[in-house]
Amino acid sequence: MNPIQLPHPVTELLPHRPPILLVATLLERNQEAVVEATVPATGIWLDPNSRVLPEYYIELVAQAMAAVNGYDARQAGKEPEGGMLVGVDHFSLLALPDPGRTVWIDVAKTFEFGAVKIVNGVVRDADGKLAEVKLKIWSGDLPGGTP
Repeated sequence: MNPIQLPHPVTELLPHRPPILLVATLLERNQEAVVEATVPATGIWLDPNSRVLPEYYIELVAQAMAAVNGYDARQAGKEPEGGMLVGVDHFSLLALPDPGRTVWIDVAKTFEFGAVKIVNGVVRDADGKLAEVKLKIWSGDLPGGTP
């Protein structure tokens, strides 16, 4: 496999596809990573008043980390592993963007023990922070099969 150049579309890095796929492009990967997305204008992530649901931000951070994991695997010449969100340790909703707005997800793995990883994420737009999220993620095979 050839090394991936950034920015790079996430469709080669994680298994999600529309309408579940929320993130679009991996922009940066250093100690932290930055992933770009566009707030949906329709779909399951909006309430009846077309405002973004809080759960959207949790899924954004989880998908951003999945894209980073896929990138890291590809850079190492491996196929991306499976994974799943297993817990939300912290969530702060600070603002709600309008549908169609570009957002960026700053994500970093802060702890790792075997397959369990703790991930911190900040979702922001051009006006500032929208949400802060801390997730527990399982990466790799699960006992009895892959997610």
